Amino acid sequence: MIRYKQILICKLIGGEKKEPIGKILDVTYSDDCRRVTYLIVKNDNLINNKIFIPFEDIIFLDEDQILYLKDEKDLEEALEGIVTKELKLLEKEVRTEEGECIGYVKDFIVNKEDGFIEGFIITEGIFEDILRGRNYIPLFKDIKITENCICIPNCIFNILNKNNN
Repeated sequence: MIRYKQILICKLIGGEKKEPIGKILDVTYSDDCRRVTYLIVKNDNLINNKIFIPFEDIIFLDEDQILYLKDEKDLEEALEGIVTKELKLLEKEVRTEEGECIGYVKDFIVNKEDGFIEGFIITEGIFEDILRGRNYIPLFKDIKITENCICIPNCIFNILNKNNN
């Protein structure tokens, strides 16, 4: 597992020499927003300096390096015309079914093997963070991710709330 914010600071390397390819700017998501599908990379050597690297074409070497498995020549053909889900998960509001705000996403956990999002680290505010720390909400199948918010069913919220008290 790796946090989204850790992915953004990893060095993306490739080729036999394992030289840097570019800076990871962001990620894109599957249609249901439950999986990271591409890394968005800035590469100053290409005409179109933003490229999309499929998550399945990378492996995590250690805490701060990601290896691009394909030949760097493939980057020139860099997946033009990719349709991606333009949705930001960071700072997204987390609500119950009744619409009660229970916090905001500060980070999320990604499975390194398949790109699936495992859960969210949420904040209820700076004072709550200091007093109680941040909460973790696993991404259960009943949780809905929309453009406006992440909606937690009451039954899941009640279980999570009991465990935090």
